[in-house]
Order: sequence, then structure tokens, then C-alpha cells
Amino acid sequence: MLMRPYLLLLATVPAVAREIPIRALLVCGGCCHDYAKQCVILRDGIQARANVQVDVVRSEDNGTKPWFPMYENKDWAKGYDVIIHDECAAGITEVPYVQNIVDAHKNGVPAVNLHCAMHCYRTGTDLWFQYIGIQSSGHGPQKPIAIDFSAASNPITEGMANWTTIGEELYNNVKVFETAKPIALGNQDQGDGKVESSVVAWTNDYHGTRIFNTTLGHNNETVADERYMKLVVRGLLWSCNKLDAKYLEPYAGPAGRMEIIPAGGPKVDTPKDATHVQVTASSTQEDNKPAKAVDASKDSRWCAENGSFPQWLQLDFGEAKAMSAVKIAWESDNNAYRHTILGSNDGKEWTTLSDAQKNDKGGDTACQFPEAKYKMIKIVCTGTSQGGWACIREVSVQGNGIGPLTATAKVEEEKKKDNDPYKKGGNIRPYISRLSPEQEAEVLKDVQVADGFEASLFATPSAANYPVFLAASPSGDVYVASDGNGSLGREPNRGRILRLRDVDNDGRADEVTEFVKNVDSPRGMVWDHDRLYVVHPPDVSCYIDYNGDGQADEEQTLIKGIAFGFADRPADHTTNGLTMGIDGWLYIAGGDFGFKDAVGTDGKHLQHRGGGVMRFRPDGSKLEIFSDGTRNIMEVAISPLMEIFARDNTNDGGGWDVRFHHFTGMEDHGYPRLYMNF
Repeated sequence: MLMRPYLLLLATVPAVAREIPIRALLVCGGCCHDYAKQCVILRDGIQARANVQVDVVRSEDNGTKPWFPMYENKDWAKGYDVIIHDECAAGITEVPYVQNIVDAHKNGVPAVNLHCAMHCYRTGTDLWFQYIGIQSSGHGPQKPIAIDFSAASNPITEGMANWTTIGEELYNNVKVFETAKPIALGNQDQGDGKVESSVVAWTNDYHGTRIFNTTLGHNNETVADERYMKLVVRGLLWSCNKLDAKYLEPYAGPAGRMEIIPAGGPKVDTPKDATHVQVTASSTQEDNKPAKAVDASKDSRWCAENGSFPQWLQLDFGEAKAMSAVKIAWESDNNAYRHTILGSNDGKEWTTLSDAQKNDKGGDTACQFPEAKYKMIKIVCTGTSQGGWACIREVSVQGNGIGPLTATAKVEEEKKKDNDPYKKGGNIRPYISRLSPEQEAEVLKDVQVADGFEASLFATPSAANYPVFLAASPSGDVYVASDGNGSLGREPNRGRILRLRDVDNDGRADEVTEFVKNVDSPRGMVWDHDRLYVVHPPDVSCYIDYNGDGQADEEQTLIKGIAFGFADRPADHTTNGLTMGIDGWLYIAGGDFGFKDAVGTDGKHLQHRGGGVMRFRPDGSKLEIFSDGTRNIMEVAISPLMEIFARDNTNDGGGWDVRFHHFTGMEDHGYPRLYMNF
């Protein structure tokens, strides 16, 4: 009895008081911008400058109607302290959908609106513009904008010096609502002595909710500029009423979630008379591949990777075809695209079919030329009248036997691969779903339990996919280590930890949150007090939830190098389970690949070849080997009397699952020296 307070004290590491990070959601996607790169620039830039964890939801739809399913839910902003709107969705006009968006902010969720967010959701009413504070209907050419902060005094711009951007779009101000307060003006030289001026940054009081806005940020270079990032970060903190030194510190917790929504819209069937072409380009944006210039949709486009010139788009017909005209639907109706059109039969010698390098008329172009046979057509964009990048929405070629153009099957297959949102990492957003009684019975039919027990379904795959380990808290919360790599994959950003909660005590999970949104190879876990200890090769960390909202606020690395990382091998036969004994030590089940150099918080180094049991203190100190000579144990079970057991997968006869270990400390179980098969 005298030991109990002492042991409880050892098992608990007191929480260090610190500010809870702000939880932000960045929503981006749609027309005319390099959102694939900008979302990363914004996420990383904000987290490096403020105590803000940024989740990202990005639509791959690069038209004017990127649809975000979450906006159909009235509680779409639940769990976030601030929303960053960076979408470009002028074509979405459904009032109920837009009402859901603004209602979240009307009900108290602050927001930051960037650049094209000002041109979104044109419902024919002031619904969106009242939320923004200023209505804008368009912009001029991409030219430098001189930013002037002297027009108004505001905490956001305190200490910020005037500066001039690179070529950027100056948005007009059609209407300034009474609730808006300008904090920065932009002046742009239009040529011939004419200078346009507009408000480029302002705040808005939307039914008592703080809203920060800036129309700057079309180009990646501007978004990455330290002066722009400072403006956005200070505007974000101001909107949350936390613009102070405590939050102007880098975020130190686990990485935020990145969710990618594949491009939607109706499927366009390939016409029976379609002509297949192989489409290539000088460069391309990740979301705007060359094949999109021949997909029968003007809502999509090919876009060059940057604003340099020349840039080209090439069509290869596979064989020479007679042709006499080329029509090009360019991205912008206002911009004049200067270009040439070339024809070739071998890709080496090219004939000029049209020279429009002095074109000064905005919008689509068409050229006719004497009919001739060509295997390839190349469109070379040499510049524009108003800045911007080489972007083509659709190309058509007229000629004998040439129908509507479509990308070859090979290119289409690559396009499908490119549209896979989880090709390089990530995971689906978890959600609670229910199965029918018949479906549950099918899932459980092969599950066997001992007499006196019964099996039931606690959570479906939609709530907890790829489960590897489980841990439970005294309150009944269940933590699930989810690893999309399994044991043999080694792609980063596939793992996470989920928290499941049975709210109504009916034996089924009713709520799921991503406790840790991104952690590679999560394995053994132990919950203690306000934190989750996790083995995630090559390290051991603890994740602390200060406010109990089901999302970790801080990560502390306790042991580094306790296993091999992806650079050396995948996470099979690795350091696996984690169990806490009544003695206050944490016990690790180690696989037979061992580790070369593990280092605890006290600086102690340890090496182990082969499998066994290691242990350490909850603060990451006193790492040591407890038992040796096992093969690939997954986890140890510890009795109240500190007897430790594990099953091993060695086969000296009787199968791989018959080996059973009893650990008492400092013993050698003999693998591989005393085994016939290993």
C-alpha cells in the first residue's frame, strides 16, 4: 500500500504549461492559381512564424466550380479556431451552399480571406461580399503594386514598412461595406501616366466575428515573400484576438492534415469520331497537365509551370494528317497571347503555320493556313499583353479526317494516376458509419473468442482504417495506430493516430478525431494522464493533449534511433509494442533487426542486435535492455506482479505461433543461436 503513491508519481510526467496552438483550416483550389504549391507555402510559412497548426483541404478541380463536400454540412468548421479561405470559385452560385459557409463565420469562427476568395460565390446577392466586407468584380494586368500602410493605423500592420510587389493583380473595389476598415492601399502604374488605386488589405466586422482580407497573393513568389507572410500571419492572429508575443512563436506540434479532393464534375465521354493525340509541354503545373488542353472542357486547362517565356504545347497525331486550321481557347478573355503555330513530321524540322507574336487582341484565337500534312503541331507562346502565364483551355485542329481531339490512352492513364489524391501519401478523412446487421454478421463470422466473451463491432474501416495497435484511456477512449504502409511499405505521410469515443455508451464508436494527423509507422502506444506514448520507428515520442479535445497539442521526442527509418528499411521486424508496468517503466518489444544507436533524453546511448525487451522511464531517460534473445515479438503483456509474457514467431516445429516467452529480466532466450530454424 505504501508503494502506490510512489508508483503513480513515477508513471506520470507533469504537463508543462504552454499556449495551446491555434487550429486553422486552409481551404484552397479552383481556377487560375498554383494551389498545389501555394498551399504548402502557406501552411509551412504560417507554422514557422506562429503557434498555429494548419490543416489543408485542397481541391484538384482547376475550373471555377471547385466543390468542397464539407461545406454541405452546417458544422463544417467544427474543431477549428480560424478558417483560411484561398479558393477560387466564382462559378458556384448555390445559395444554400454559400449560406452554410458564411453561417459558420456569422456564428463566431474567425476567417482569413486571400486573393481570389474575394471573387468567389457570385450568387447574384451580397451574401458573400457582406462577409468579405468589400465587393470586387475583376482585376487589371499583372504589374508591380506599391503597398502603402500609412493610410490607417492597425495592430496587424504595426511596424510594417511600405513595399512594392512583383507583377501582381490589383483587384478593383466595387463596393466598400460600412463594416470594413481598410488597412493598406495598393497603387499600380497602368502606363501613360495612369495609376490605379485600390484597398488591398482590410478587416471586416461580420456580425461580431473578426475577418481579415487581402487581395494580394496571385503568384508563388509573392506568397513566399517574408513581407506577405508577415501580413497574413498577423492578420490571422488578429482575427483570433491572439496577436501577441505568446503566439508569434513557431508551431512545434505534429504536422497538420493534408486532404486532396479529386477534380469532380460530369464525365465527358470520348466522341466516336475523336482523334487521339499525345500531348506534351515545355513545363506544367501539377494540377494543370497538358492532357487538359484536349479534354473537351473549357473549365480545365494546361498551364505552364511559371511565367517565363517561351512555353509550348505539342500535339502528336501518330501519323501525318491533312490539316488547315487551329483554334485555341486561351485562359483569359482579357489577355492577348502572343504565339506561333508550327508543324512538323519528324520533330526536328518545323514549318511556321501562323505567326501571331504581335497579337494585341484578348481571348481566343484561330488561324488558317494552306492545307498540308503534318504529324505534329506545336503552339509556342512567346508572351502576353497583361502578364500571366501560358495557359490553354482547349485546342482544336481542322482537317480531313480529324475529329475532336482527345489525349491518348497512355496519357489518360497517367492523368488518372496524377488525380489519385493518395498516390504520394496522406489518408482519407475519418468518419463514423454504420453497417447493417447482416454486414456486421459477415464481418464477425470468423472471429472466435473464449467462453464467457462475446465479439461486437466497435468501429468500421471509415473511422479507423489500417489499424496496427490499440491503446485505451481510463475514460474509455480508444486510440488507434493507423498505418497505410502496413509492414512493408516505406512511403512517408501514410500514418496517423485516431481517437475513437463511445459517447452514448452503447459499445460503438460515435466520434472520431485525428489525434495525431501525420506520424510515420505508428506502433505501440500507452495512454497516461494527458498524453499518449508512441513507438514510431525510428523514434519514441509522447503526444500531449492539454485541453482534452482529442487532438495532440504538442509532440515531445523521448528516444531517437530505437529502430531503423525508411532510409534503411520498412517497418517490418521493427521495434513494436509498448507497455507500462506497475513499476512505472515503459517496456518496448523489439524485433530482430534491432537498432544501432538509440539515444534517450538523458543522453544515454544503447545498441541492440536482434530481438528482445527494452525499457525506459516516462521522461525518456535510463534506456536499457531488459531481456535478450527473441526473434520478432510484437508486444509484451505485464501482470500486476510484473511477470512479463510474449508470443514469438519462430518455427522449430509446430508452426510459427507456438513460441511463448516468460520474461523475468536479464535472461537470454537464445534466438538465433539455440534454434534450428531462423
